[in-house]
Amino acid sequence: MRIYPILALPVLLSFSAYADSPSTNQDARVILQKVLANRPVKDFSLKARLFVGDADPVMVDILVKNIATETRTIYRAAQTQALVVQPVNGEPHFYLRGVGELTDAKRMERLLGSEFSYYDLGLPFLRWANAKLLDADDRVRARDCFAIETSAEGQPYARVKIWIDKEYYALLRAEAFDKNENLVRRFAVTSFKKIGEAWIPRGLEAAVLPPGQSLPNQQKSRLEVYEGNYDTQLPVAWFATEGFGATASGGRNTAP
Repeated sequence: MRIYPILALPVLLSFSAYADSPSTNQDARVILQKVLANRPVKDFSLKARLFVGDADPVMVDILVKNIATETRTIYRAAQTQALVVQPVNGEPHFYLRGVGELTDAKRMERLLGSEFSYYDLGLPFLRWANAKLLDADDRVRARDCFAIETSAEGQPYARVKIWIDKEYYALLRAEAFDKNENLVRRFAVTSFKKIGEAWIPRGLEAAVLPPGQSLPNQQKSRLEVYEGNYDTQLPVAWFATEGFGATASGGRNTAP
């Protein structure tokens, strides 16, 4: 069975139909390459609820376009449309309709007021070159995991601790730290759901911990997938970056 990831979410959002035999004698970078290779080959669409604080959930459509060289994902709710362009090799790019490409600090702005930032949706820390295996026999939610740490200069996070399921090479949890070693954000996959032939994360949580605050004071958001269609045929034009420029207001190059 393979699990496809939605957060890169398309690296969080899916699994395939096989699992590797668990092994502890692996390099951290090799493990992460297996996670990144665990990507769907077909287009798919999802419907989800985004829970932010005590407010009513926001309904979110997630549209995923897969080609050999990249994955493009649209997150759409009411008048908000965000696009994440994730090359198979290279850094992700982030776009917000009516704003254009999000760079530098703008990447850390919050999706629909939630604790998920646009930067988080691309899971760039899975691609950071500096990676080390911390524990080959850790456990998360009763699953055997590899615990890995990645780090990079000039990124919103200084380092990220990642837990990878040893059987399915799926991301289960991540903890991000700032340059002062404060734990500032947590991600967790809380459950999975099968859609067609694909398994995807059904529940995703993001929690922000203000520096110096303890865990009870964390601010948490949850994305819950309740419906989906695997092997959807999605028009390429919907995912064109031109449709997410600063002057974009709709038209044939944006998803309806």
